[in-house]
Order: sequence, then C-alpha cells, then structure tokens
Amino acid sequence: MKREAITRSHRRGTLLTLVIAFAIEGAALAQHRANPLRYTVAPSVPTEITMTTLPNASCALHRENDADPANQLKLYADPQGVIRFHTLPSAESEIPAAVVIDCNANGQVESYPLQLRSHSKPTSDMPSPPAGLRKALPGGAHVRPALVGDEALRLSEEELVSRGYPLRPDPDQAPDAFDAWRRAVSVPATFVEPALVARPEVTHAGRIRQGAITNGAETTGNWSGFELQKIYGSYNWVNGMWYVPYVTATPNTHAYSAFWIGLDGDGPTDLVQAGTEQEILDISTWGAHFTFSTYYAWTEFLPTQKVEQQVSGLAVHPGDTISVQVWVGDMNASPNLNGAYCIFHIQNLSNAQYTTVYTPRGSTAIDGSEAEWVMERPTVNGSLPYLANYGTVNMYSASARKADGTGFVAYQGDTNAQITMMNGSHILSTVTPLNTYTMTFRWIAGN
Repeated sequence: MKREAITRSHRRGTLLTLVIAFAIEGAALAQHRANPLRYTVAPSVPTEITMTTLPNASCALHRENDADPANQLKLYADPQGVIRFHTLPSAESEIPAAVVIDCNANGQVESYPLQLRSHSKPTSDMPSPPAGLRKALPGGAHVRPALVGDEALRLSEEELVSRGYPLRPDPDQAPDAFDAWRRAVSVPATFVEPALVARPEVTHAGRIRQGAITNGAETTGNWSGFELQKIYGSYNWVNGMWYVPYVTATPNTHAYSAFWIGLDGDGPTDLVQAGTEQEILDISTWGAHFTFSTYYAWTEFLPTQKVEQQVSGLAVHPGDTISVQVWVGDMNASPNLNGAYCIFHIQNLSNAQYTTVYTPRGSTAIDGSEAEWVMERPTVNGSLPYLANYGTVNMYSASARKADGTGFVAYQGDTNAQITMMNGSHILSTVTPLNTYTMTFRWIAGN
C-alpha cells in the first residue's frame, strides 16, 4: 500500500512536471508570437529582408489572420535556414503592415510575426532591416579556380565539366556565347549544392498555342520569346544570359514571371529547361499597399518531373547576372541527345556562385527539334496567373548547338518563331531582336 502511494505520488509529480514543461514551451511560443520583428522600410523603394528560420524549411508569408493559400507567398529556406524576400510599400503609413511567416521543416513548425512600418525615417523601436546575412557556406561547397591563358582553350569538354565549368562554345561559330563563357570562367566561383525543392503548385508547361496575330508572329497564352524550329535531333545544347528583373504587381494580385532557356516543349512531349522565377504578392493595408516578392533559380524536365524544382541552395537577387546552359549529356557530360542525363549549369555572376544539376533522362526520348529562349507565366494550381511586371529585360548570348556536330547557331540562325504572349486579344509580353545574339523582352499587361 505504501509503495502504491509512492507510485501514485511519483506519477502525479511526473504529470505535473510535464504540465509545467508544456506550459513553459507554450509560453515561449506565445512570447515568440507576441514579439514580432519590427522594421521600418522606405516607401516606393524595394527593400530586401533576410531572416534565419529552420534549415530547408518550407515557408508561407501571408497577412496576419489570412489563411487562404492563394494569398500566400511561398519561400524556401536554404540548408542554413536562410530565407530572402523583398518588400515595397506604395506610400507612407504609420500603421504597420502585419504579416506572418509560417515555416515547416520535417514536422517542426515555427511562426515568425513581422511588422513593417512604411516611412523614410526609422525609429529606435522600428529600425531599418539589418543587412543581408553572410554565413559560411555549408559542407560540400568549394571554390572553382579561374581559368586563365591557354588553359581555357586547352581543356576538353569532359575536363571542363568534371572541374565544374560550363561547356565552352566555339569562339568562331558562337563568339558572343564564347565571350559570356569566358567571363564566367575567368573569375573564381563557389560551387553550392543545388538543394532542389519540388514546387507542387507550379509547372512550366509546353507552349499553349493561340494562333497568329496580324504580322504573322506566333502567339501563345504562356510564352513569349524565340524558338528555333528544325527537325528531330537538331539541337542538344542551349545557352543564355540575363539580368534578373525587379518585378511589380497591381494591387491585390499574386503574379509570376519566369525567364528560361530550354529544349523542346512545342509539339514534343519532352521539355528540358532551367531559369529564374519572380513571384510577387500584393497586400493592401491601412493607407498603403505592400508587395512581397521572391526570386530564385529552378529546373524542370517534362514528363519525368511534373512540377518545378526550385534550386534553394543558390541565392538569386534582382539585378543579378545569371548565365545558364542546358543540355543532354552522356556519362562524360558531352552533349548527346541519347545521353543519360539532362544537365543544367546555372551561374550567378554577381555573387560568384554556381551549381550543376544532373537529372536522369530515364526512358524519355529527347526530341531535340527545338531550342528556346522564353519569358513565361507559369501554370499555377492548374491555371495561368497574372504576369508579374518585369519591365524590359535583355537576354544575351542566345545560342544553340547542332546535335550533328556541325557547329553552333544563333537564336535566329535557323527556321524560327517569334512568339508573343496573349490573353485572348490582349498582348501581355513581347520579344524583339536586338542583334544577332540578343533579344529584348517587354511586359505589356498582367492579364
């Protein structure tokens, strides 16, 4: 009887300890929620906010007390837990915009409240956001040395790729692409693990045809850009470079735009593509509108990968210079449409970081009849969203490699289509040639 009394007392003590522990944990969480980060951001000026959350977390930024997924901006933390986004208030307002960032990493959930005051003068209790975090790169990162002198021309394709360099365009047949390549390899660059994250709501579909407009140019509902069009097995490598635009959006919209280069997707069921994406959410508040935007690199290989693969390990900011190569390669990474891999080399020349993604080709036959340079509004949750206002952007060094080994061709060098994006009778995005290797994209309307 005495032993049972002691046992019951021990159990009550254990239960009381657990209750106290949960109470402390709950109080800590409540305290965390009750003490948001509070910053002042200047009106009409884009401001980057960098935060540390959970490593490899999936996060959703939304207005306080608004749980509608359509009104959330998706953010993905890198392996160190860092997320980055930009905000732009439309006017001064002393009433802070209250948003919450909910993050989930393997079942661990954290919420990060954020209050933003729109004003040109920070205060002691609402200072300017701190400068972007600079952390040591995680294990596996290494520096690729610069190529100098004759070594840049002497290394074979296999040696270049094995050392982390992009493939070398022919200096005579593709001089502009070669100059861009030399710029990329002539400085040290840090390799970062791609840390791919599937975005189940976003896919970069093949071209959605809409016929032709009066000048004979082809039109689509989701693409604008140039497309080389030949026969089966014509191209096995494509190259492009661009500046990431800062995007804006009309009030109370959730908009997207994506720049990419790729092979196929207009007719063939396969599509091999990589690029950068700009996503923006506009939130109305008392006295002002706040836009929140995110920028990132991505890859996709249809039909094997049904959705976009965000490259969360590679930091991308508006204004950065991005250089991309996409090809199908054999075990030695030499271009070969029958090769085992779809290979994506993405380099951010502005922060001297790069990554290479190898996606197994499997049993998918790569047609190789098309090479593309595209600005797209991706398909989101099965429909086409508003097109984020990207302004005017040039895409440079637009070249493709002929699969028969006869050389390289510029984006207008073979039979090609100049594609305009339209929503019914409304033009959304256009493209025009600037010179042999450069094209200019222009945003016209969001929907």
